[in-house]
Amino acid sequence: MFSSAVKGFSLTAIALAVSLPASAAVIQGFDVVNAESVSSCGGAEYGLWTNNLTAAKCSKYFAIEAGTTFLRSDDGTATFTGSASNPLGTSAIFDLTFTGFQDNYSVVKTGGTAQQADWNFYTGLTADSKITIGGIDYFAQLVGAPFNIGSMPVLQYGTGANDKTGAFGGSVWMDMYSIHNNQLSLFTGSNHWDINFDLIENPDLVPDVDVDVPAPATLGLLALGVAALRLSRRSK
Repeated sequence: MFSSAVKGFSLTAIALAVSLPASAAVIQGFDVVNAESVSSCGGAEYGLWTNNLTAAKCSKYFAIEAGTTFLRSDDGTATFTGSASNPLGTSAIFDLTFTGFQDNYSVVKTGGTAQQADWNFYTGLTADSKITIGGIDYFAQLVGAPFNIGSMPVLQYGTGANDKTGAFGGSVWMDMYSIHNNQLSLFTGSNHWDINFDLIENPDLVPDVDVDVPAPATLGLLALGVAALRLSRRSK
């Protein structure tokens, strides 16, 4: 009976380990650059606009820096990570994960172009998505979330989707909070922040070979199952 129980446990552990989903794989990568410039601020380029975060006009505009990337994964998510700085030298750190990929969405921003043949969209942000400025975390959600779908713009990317020019890029409006899960709103509604960016596809950001790396828990279950199976055979 003991042998049968151990064998049953081992097979269950192995089956569970095999059935656990593999981690998401990057399928497309882009370098992110600025999409606009501010003529009243000496023509400085920018990609992040922080609305009324500060009183000084030019300090609201942050130029996206080299090394910032937009990576799309096969699970319908995308990450926007990197940095930016304003004319005063204040740094902004992007740590955003978008969710809910769609190839069609009805509310769009057409400041770049009204043509949307190659546009795609992400309709959500994870609760821990944030932009850190001057050491302070500002947690981000799409403007109007969680009641935004179908009534407010979401992240859009494609030719002219930067909402500024006809270049290939993207844009997004975000409500900002001091605590994640939409608590203690800081910059929401008409005070939302904007990111307007151009995208340059970079194949080097995509792994050459898609290799599913099992999570530690998966490996643990598999090892436990194999060990239990050996024990059941020895006890016969």
